[in-house]
Amino acid sequence: MARKVKQSAEPVKENSLAVELGRIAKLFALFFLKDDDDEGKKVTRLSAVGFSVPEIAALLDKTEQNVRTQLSQARKKKDE
Repeated sequence: MARKVKQSAEPVKENSLAVELGRIAKLFALFFLKDDDDEGKKVTRLSAVGFSVPEIAALLDKTEQNVRTQLSQARKKKDE
C-alpha cells in the first residue's frame, strides 16, 4: 500500500519580520543617500554598511557590473 505524503495547505514563506526589516533597512539607506549626487560615494557607502553588489545595483538602478567597477575605482583611489 502506497503511503500518502501530507502536503501543507500553506507554502513555506519567508519570515515576514525579516522581510519587513530588510525593507526598513533599504528605505533608511535611500534616505541616508538622498542628498548626495556622487554615485561613487553612494556605492561605497552602501557597501560599507553591508549591502551586497546586487542589492546596491537594485537600490540605485544600476547594473551589477557598474557597481563592481565603481567599487574597484574607489579602492584604487584609496590606495593612491
